[in-house]
Parts: sequence; structure tokens; C-alpha cells
Amino acid sequence: MGPKITVSCTVLCVLLDVVVTTVLYTHGSDLATFQREVFNFNILESSLDLWGTVLLRAVLLLGASIGVSWNREDGPLRVAKCITVILLFSMVMITYTLAKVLMLTEVEKTADILARWPWLLGLMSWTCASSLGVTLLWWMLGKESSSVCSCRSGREEGGSEDTERLVETAGEEGSDGRRREESQDKEMTSSGATLGRLLFYCRKDGRLLSVAVLFLIISAVCEAFIPYYYGKAIDSIVVHQSMEYFAKPVITVAALALASSIAMGVRGGVFTLTFARLNLRLRNHLFRTLMRQEIAFFDENHTGDILSRLSADTTQVSDLISQNINIFTRSVIKGVGFFIFMFGMSWKLTLVTIMGFPFIALVSKLYGEYYKKLTKEVQTTLAEANKVAEETISSMRTVRSFANECGEAESYYGKLLVMFQLNKKQALAYACYMWSSCISELALEVAILYYGGHLVVTNQMSSGALISFFIYMLELGECLEGVSFTLRPGEVTALVGPSGSGKSSCVSLLENFYLPQQGQVLLDGKPVHTFQHDYLHSKVALVGQEPVLFARTVEENITYGLTDVPRDAVVQAASKANAHDFISILPKGYDTSVGEKGTQLSGGQKQRVAIARALIRNPRVLILDEATSALDAESEHIVQQALNNIMHDHTVLVIAHRLSTVEKADNIIVIDRGCVAEQGSHSQLMASEGLYHKLVQRQVLGIETGTEQCI
Repeated sequence: MGPKITVSCTVLCVLLDVVVTTVLYTHGSDLATFQREVFNFNILESSLDLWGTVLLRAVLLLGASIGVSWNREDGPLRVAKCITVILLFSMVMITYTLAKVLMLTEVEKTADILARWPWLLGLMSWTCASSLGVTLLWWMLGKESSSVCSCRSGREEGGSEDTERLVETAGEEGSDGRRREESQDKEMTSSGATLGRLLFYCRKDGRLLSVAVLFLIISAVCEAFIPYYYGKAIDSIVVHQSMEYFAKPVITVAALALASSIAMGVRGGVFTLTFARLNLRLRNHLFRTLMRQEIAFFDENHTGDILSRLSADTTQVSDLISQNINIFTRSVIKGVGFFIFMFGMSWKLTLVTIMGFPFIALVSKLYGEYYKKLTKEVQTTLAEANKVAEETISSMRTVRSFANECGEAESYYGKLLVMFQLNKKQALAYACYMWSSCISELALEVAILYYGGHLVVTNQMSSGALISFFIYMLELGECLEGVSFTLRPGEVTALVGPSGSGKSSCVSLLENFYLPQQGQVLLDGKPVHTFQHDYLHSKVALVGQEPVLFARTVEENITYGLTDVPRDAVVQAASKANAHDFISILPKGYDTSVGEKGTQLSGGQKQRVAIARALIRNPRVLILDEATSALDAESEHIVQQALNNIMHDHTVLVIAHRLSTVEKADNIIVIDRGCVAEQGSHSQLMASEGLYHKLVQRQVLGIETGTEQCI
């Protein structure tokens, strides 16, 4: 589609928008509506403000059309750069329209308002649709930039060589952007084709997949009903105060939970069988293909690489398909079911929820794009610094002969300073993202709580329905999906993955801080919540990233929560934690006060006291949640020695981002976005070249600067 056609379509759409909006606002032909509402405007009753949004849409689109028409070369590029602002504008318009719906419902329904209600609903629906249309038309106007630039470069090819080089240099940034877009399009096409081929391999298991999906639907539907009956149970207690009313919803919840569990078990078994068959076919097909290769192929490729493709890669592909199909289907069904129930309980609160989602998504999108750009710049700068170092070291005789050691050192330091400035931008961007994300989510929850309370007070909603609504809303964002792994006795298991992937959530579940919404956490075959609180935490000990010490003596901190502990046991635990030596030289030894929150001790000393506090309980399971990440190099070395001493005597779960800690683990579990992405030993995971391999590479190269690049 050429620029003229795109501009013409945009102008026609603007005219159509003005006509339809005006007709809906005037109820067909009552133009006197303008005069009445201009002089008697009331935001709770009038719809003049909704009609005014059409003027904003028209000004934006007509202005962009004029700019593209007058400046065929730079106009589309400038339009394309503003697409995020236009998307934000559309989100604001839609949010305001939904808020307008809630405003109008708060007004007493007079005969005049009831007569206008169908027209108002039509106007609001059209406003939302046309706001999305603005984004689409703006994107089409900006998309013309690629064709315009292609034509311009084609015309300039006939010039001299010098002219070509000048133009190429001047337009380097634009051409880089176009190349990136083309590569992204190709990558998306390639990914789609690869997914199609993988699904083609599943065609022989269509019946098994259908059975699995059927039980998945049953499980998801049962889960969707459970919060609804929770609300019913609460209503029966608060309103009826009768066991007769209370028993029915409780029995229903129990039946739904049982049915969901059975369906979930069948679904899991069938999915496992299906994708085991897929893995069998993939390996067989790959091996037969290898047998048909020329001898030169085996000369050019290492045997280890071929075996890795045959074993690890095929398993990873089949697991990837199984996880994606399983999680995607279940999430879609649960999401649709939740929104249906939410609309059924209170369509008003559902509108409030929907109003907040686009802004949270937009914040994540903007942060993701900016952070990705910064990460690429960091990698480029690091490569330039490494290039300087490589040239200097490889040419050391020349550097020494001209006495330019200081000059090369300054050059290398200058590159590192550039990278440090980018690191500071990354830190600031992450801080702003966390602030804006938390504020957005908190504002949404407060808005729902406030408006929900208003609906309960005005008898438009029951208190049980409000609680059910909150359960539905909170379940829309689960932090762990289908996570399952085993801690083998006497072994060290490491949990690794990007920040926010769910590692600390696993620790919280094992410590019984929270109950899982589905599934179980078993200790020796028994759910952890069935153990006595004191007994559980005497057998499972946690050493966190930032140890909390109390304003008491060292001995009282080590024996915290215990009574009648002999001094010998305290000294023995401190010795295992490499803490006895520094405690002995304190003014009062073990009777020295550590100050408020342990301010009298260094970070490494506090961490060793925390380790001793865990060891004195003689736990069977020891959890180390990034126990050395906040320490300096010297303190980390001492604490790491203490950890190495005790790892052989316990079942250990380690959450760490330092390679030295992780690579010694017997089993490494990689968690990404709340799911187990891969697991195995350090050598196995490095050979498979998956997510763990990428995380290790980034750390070894020294670009561990963002939260997404941490082991």
C-alpha cells in the first residue's frame, strides 16, 4: 500500500469517526443536544466529553497525514517513533470511557437517562473501537517509512562512489533500524515455521492430546468455580450464620477440588506419555538423518556436538512443546473462566480491573525495549574494551618499545567508564520500573478495594462476592506454574534462573510460609503443612541473603528460638560456620552485644553468625538463599569456605548467582518465568547450550549487570 492510499484511508476513517460519533451523541439528529450540554455540563450525566474525544483523534490523525504527505522522506519515520505515545493515548481514552460507564451508573436512573442509555452504550463502544483504530492507522502511516526509504536508496544508487559513501554514513542509523526490523520479521517467520513443523510431529498423537486437553479443561473449569463457592461460604457465615447454609458450599468446594485433582493427574500422565512418544520419534528421525550424512559431515562436526543434539536437544524440544501447550491452554481456559465469573459477580469491578491492565503492560513494554537497548550497548562497549586489551597484550613489545603503557591503560579505562555509565542507566531504569510497576499494581488493588467497598455498602454486591472477586484477580498472576523437582538426601541442589523467575517462591513454599494454590510440597512423602511448626523449622533451616540479627549477645543470636543450649554446642556451630575465631577476639566473646540489627558486626560476620544459628539446630535440610551475594570478595571467600564445610553433611538447597557456588552442586535446576526450564549437572547443562549456558556465559564475560542476566 502506497503513502497516498494510506493517507486517503486515514482521512476517510477520520470523517467516518466524526460522523458516527456525532450521530450517536445527538441520538440521530437532535443537534440541540450540543447547546443543552455545553451550558449545563455535568460529568456524571453528560456525554459531551466523549464526543470531544473525536476532535483529539481527528487532530492527531490529520496532523500525521499532513506530515507524511508534505515530507515523504522523514515524515513516516517521525510518525513511527511516536507509536508508543499514541498507544498510551489510546489506552487513556479507553480507560476514561470505561470510567465514564461507571460514572453514569452511579446516577439515579431517570426516564431521560434510560431513554438515552442505548445511545450512550453505542457511543462508548464506538469510542473504544475508534481509539484502537487510531493506533492501527498511526502504525500504517509509520510503516510507510520502510518503502519510502527503499525508494530513496534506490534513486541514490546512481550517484558517484563518494556520494554513495556519504549517504550511507549519514543514514547508517536508519538503515541499522531497518535491518533490525527485517531480521526480526525473518526471525518471527522462522519461529512460526519451526513451531509448525514441531506440531506436525504431534499429529500421530492427536487422540492422546485430545484426551489430555479434555481433562485439562475439566481441571481448569473446576478451579474457576472454587473461588466462587469460597465467597458463598463466607456469605453463609456472615449473613445467615447457619451451618446449614455453610455446609453446601464447603462440600461443593471439596468436590471441585477432588475433581480438579483427578483431572490434573490424568492430564499430567497423558501429556507425559504423549511427549515421550514425540521424543522417541524425534530421536529416531534425527538418528536416521545422521546415518544418511556424508563422511565429510562427521569430519567437520565434533562427536560430542552431534551426541548433544541427539540427546539433550531433542529432549529440550519435546519438553518445550509440552510445557507451552500445557501452560498456554490451561492459562487461556482459566483466564476466560475467571473473567466470566468476575463479570457475573460484578461487571463494574471487572471494568476497574481491565482499566489497570493496559498501563501495567505498557510499563513493562517500555522498560523491556529500553533495557534491551541498554544491554546491547553494554555488550558493544565491553567488546570494544576487550578489543583494546587484546590489541595491547598481543602487541606488548611495540607498546613497551614506545613507552605507551599508561596511554593504553587510560584507553582501556576510558572504555570501562563508558560501560559503567551505561550500567548506572540500567540501575536507574530498573529502579524506575520496579517503582512504577509496584505503584500501578497497588493503585489497581486500592481502586478495586475502595470501589468494591462502595458496592458492598450500597448493597450492590455481597461481601462474599467481593472476596471471591479478589481471589479471582490475584489468581490471574501465578508466580509458579507446573514446578516439580526432588531434593535428593545428602546432595546439593542449586536453583538458578533470572531474577523474578520463582526461585525465592520455591523457598517460601518449602519453609511453609505460604500454601500452594495447587499441588503439594512434600517432605519425606508428607505435605509440609501437616508437620508441627516447631518440628518443621528444626529440620529445615534457612540462611537468607540479608541475615537479621537482634540487639542481643552473639550467643543469644546463635541460640535464637532455643532454650538450655550448652556453650559447647554454640562453639561447635560457630566453628563450623568459620565464626569462632572472630567471636573469640570480640571484647566479651560470645557475650558481646551485636547492636541493633547487628550493626557492630561486618556483613561477613553477620552472615557467619546466621549460618551458625542454622547449624545449631542440626537441620536435615539446609536452604541457602543467595547467602553470599551481598558480601565483598574477602568476606564471600570466608563464608564460602564455611558453606563448603557443611554442604557434605546435609541435604542442601542453594539459590545463588555466583558460578563458583552453583557448578559444584550435584543437581542444578533452572527456573524461568515460574517453570522448570532444564535440570542436570553443570557439565550436562553446559553441553545442552540452553538457558543455563547463556547465564554462565554472561557471567564469565563480566556483563552481569541486569536482573535478567543473573544465575
